[in-house]
Amino acid sequence: MIAEDDGSKDMCPICRTDRYLSPNMVFLINPECYHKICESCVDRIFSLGPSPCPYPGCGKILRKNRFKHQVFEDIKVEREIDIRKRVCTIYNSTEEDFDTPQAYDEYLTKVEDIIFNLSHGIDVEATEAALTKYEQDNKIAILEKSMRESKKNADVLKFQESVEKLKQEKLKIQRQMELEDLEFKRKQQQELLDKLSHSSNTSEELLRQQQAATLKRTELRKRELEQINQQLEANFNENNPLVERKETPKMPFTPFCGDRDPHPLYKLAGTDGDGYYDPFASELAKNKEYLAGGWRINDVFARVLDETFMGLGCVIGEEKKPQEATA
Repeated sequence: MIAEDDGSKDMCPICRTDRYLSPNMVFLINPECYHKICESCVDRIFSLGPSPCPYPGCGKILRKNRFKHQVFEDIKVEREIDIRKRVCTIYNSTEEDFDTPQAYDEYLTKVEDIIFNLSHGIDVEATEAALTKYEQDNKIAILEKSMRESKKNADVLKFQESVEKLKQEKLKIQRQMELEDLEFKRKQQQELLDKLSHSSNTSEELLRQQQAATLKRTELRKRELEQINQQLEANFNENNPLVERKETPKMPFTPFCGDRDPHPLYKLAGTDGDGYYDPFASELAKNKEYLAGGWRINDVFARVLDETFMGLGCVIGEEKKPQEATA
């Protein structure tokens, strides 16, 4: 149980040192019991090894390396956050591990029930036993999911570093271009002074020419900056670790390279007189509507013969070689 504060939130209950008199005093807590102890007392009591908690009636064995700074003012919230981290390290499945959203919702409900019981001291022994059993039964799966999440976190870190690098690169280019623009303006001013001294044109004409040249250069520099930014972003997206790379699907093998006509193994004889005669096709050949559309009786016979002889003389092994060489 967590001991209630006695009202002296800024006083160490062990050495009775007050923060008012020692402004630099730091309080630490241990997840075993969450009793607040100043850093000096932790060093003095636990430097030589594990020792019982100095709070009266606690008696839990504490180790110095488990002490930490309190993040939340409410110690109950601090304790619940620690419990949630520990439970979620064991129950670390994600939605992609479940077949249906309903199964994932039931899993999340179970996790919240465990956290609630441990945070409020309800059936602590049974809950801890069930948590330990689940961890032992699913050690490999928990480890695999932990490694998967570690990879995701590493990818996010790389992405953030890449974004920052891209931002710095853009700023560097922009500053360089600004310096070049300042140098250009300085030269323009000097050229204007020289022209005003030696040119026969009026000052208004010279100013108009200079303004036109400045406007033209500004537009050009703007396009250059846009092109550079687009190129940087394209390189960034190409190397983005969070973008899934889709491999080019391997095309299935097709004989004759898919679109190459085989060498004809037949000769189409004439269709009039000594050629092949088909009453149905010959009758269609007299129809002007078909003829106007480009239909010819020879095409019918050629297609039938192509489908009949297709594959004859095609050696699959020989046909695969040129395709495999270009794959």
